[in-house]
Amino acid sequence: IFSVICKDFDMGPRKIVDCMEESYGYDITVDEVIKILRGVKMGIPGERKEIFKWADRVATSFSKAILGDKKAFEEFDKIRKEPAVNGEKRRVQERVVNIMIYEKYPEIDVFEDMERLLSLGNTLARYLFFDIADAICEVYDFPLYKDKEKDKQDHQGKKKIEKAEKQLSHEQALKKVAQLENTLERTDAMLQDLQKEFDVQLEESKSKELAEFFAKLNSEKYGCILDELLVVNKGVDRLRKSNYELPIEINGLLIMVKKLIQFVRDSHIEPIMKVNSVREVVASDIEYCNYDGSPFESPEEKKKIKVISSGWVYKDKDLQISRPKVKEEK
Repeated sequence: IFSVICKDFDMGPRKIVDCMEESYGYDITVDEVIKILRGVKMGIPGERKEIFKWADRVATSFSKAILGDKKAFEEFDKIRKEPAVNGEKRRVQERVVNIMIYEKYPEIDVFEDMERLLSLGNTLARYLFFDIADAICEVYDFPLYKDKEKDKQDHQGKKKIEKAEKQLSHEQALKKVAQLENTLERTDAMLQDLQKEFDVQLEESKSKELAEFFAKLNSEKYGCILDELLVVNKGVDRLRKSNYELPIEINGLLIMVKKLIQFVRDSHIEPIMKVNSVREVVASDIEYCNYDGSPFESPEEKKKIKVISSGWVYKDKDLQISRPKVKEEK
């Protein structure tokens, strides 16, 4: 998915589905694309575009830095450390920039590593990106590692070494030690990050299980229970406001409905839209809805729609449980 978005930063879920089929022969639904984008905090089109624009800037400066341009490397080093979206650093951003580099400059893929690159998770992709920056520094002798020799000289004073060859050997040894220390620190950090990523994935899997449970409750197979709870609750409220005396026999049922609604709320499951509300929209406004009506002829065209089903979302993790259903009002 990241690979196809690299070609068009404005690409929406439906176009992603088409491109995945065309480029990779991969069969995926719009709902699956939406779920994946939400899972990596890219569900909002504007923020998704910012991440890919940032990655494009990094890739452009990288293309010059890899040729030995020190000024370009300094720019590359500066941009790559910046947060990708509104001052917020995203876990996925180094993963995106790796793919962006390979997409923009396919000649770099001399060992045909693209397939392996696409399979990397956020943490391994981030440390691969660090290694790429290190490799450029090492080839062109750009400053990256702390100069341990200078630190020692400042502390102990300069010593004269009679043979230049021995001095060179000493310098090389110090540089190697510095590199090994850097590698050790990075490996330790990577292991800690991998553990954190595992913990996050474990938490996300629990959230997905909860979302799948409520998705089943609101499926047509079980009579769209969440939607029906809203309908029943609103119907009862209307009857009570009109001073209609409800039969005592159904009090137990109404208590159960109230308890079920409270359970849904306590689980942070909330409706997305208000049922029966009417609004004017453009196509992008209902991209994540099931739309019943005539096609939009342009991105700017406006249509009046009515909300038939609210749709539901797990608020804590921004996971969509079911899509709102809307119908064109003519």
